[in-house]
Amino acid sequence: MREAAAAYDGALRVEVVAFPQDGVLRRPGVMALLDRAAAEGAEHVGGLDPASIDRDPVGQLDGLCEIAERHGCGIDLHLHDPAELGAFQVELLLERVERHGLQGRVTVAHGFAVAQLEPARRRDLLQAMSELGVTMTTVAPLGLPQLPLAELEEAGVALGLGTDGIRDLWSPYGTGDTLGTARQYARACGLARDDDLRRVVSLATGAGGRFVGGQAHGLVEGSRADVVLLDAENAMDALVRTPDRSLVLAGGRVLHGG
Repeated sequence: MREAAAAYDGALRVEVVAFPQDGVLRRPGVMALLDRAAAEGAEHVGGLDPASIDRDPVGQLDGLCEIAERHGCGIDLHLHDPAELGAFQVELLLERVERHGLQGRVTVAHGFAVAQLEPARRRDLLQAMSELGVTMTTVAPLGLPQLPLAELEEAGVALGLGTDGIRDLWSPYGTGDTLGTARQYARACGLARDDDLRRVVSLATGAGGRFVGGQAHGLVEGSRADVVLLDAENAMDALVRTPDRSLVLAGGRVLHGG
């Protein structure tokens, strides 16, 4: 991955997540591989459904948090388990984030459970996540409850958009287009008001900065020159119509168009 990014001579910025695609503890040696990857410079280590995949949430989360503390890396926990089972694992994670001093370095991806809890239970869980700087990411999966943007914003939990794969075994519909994910999220949430659509566009643009290595991300002095130009009337039009990209700049270099 480092070599592939280096071929673009600084245009691409890459952070590596050492991810355990088929579990951590149930596959002998995976925890050691994650530790080695972190020691060799991976910015994050991944986790996957500690309860339903490994059937040992305490063991998986203890191991991941110890690696993160030892090497100063972050954690990207992919959590698909629903409702209270998922919420229980988030609570276990939060205990360890505080214990190991991992505030601001942990993301929960998918996190379907958060959308499936009763409102009061969800509010309390989101507040606890906010206090420890735990963020969330979503691929806006169709057919499942979506993470509630307004409630996350009220609690102070940052939400990022991503893609789960590109035409792979999970889905043939992936494109890697963050604006496409934003459109899917807005539609799945039933959003129609201009203000709400602009907020979703922000997830795919400026507000996404913290998920790609920096807080400042936008048309402001000092920001990295990563710019995509679209032929659109306004931000809402860009979201709902997903027009072709006229120009793509990365690190100030033209990668497409121009």
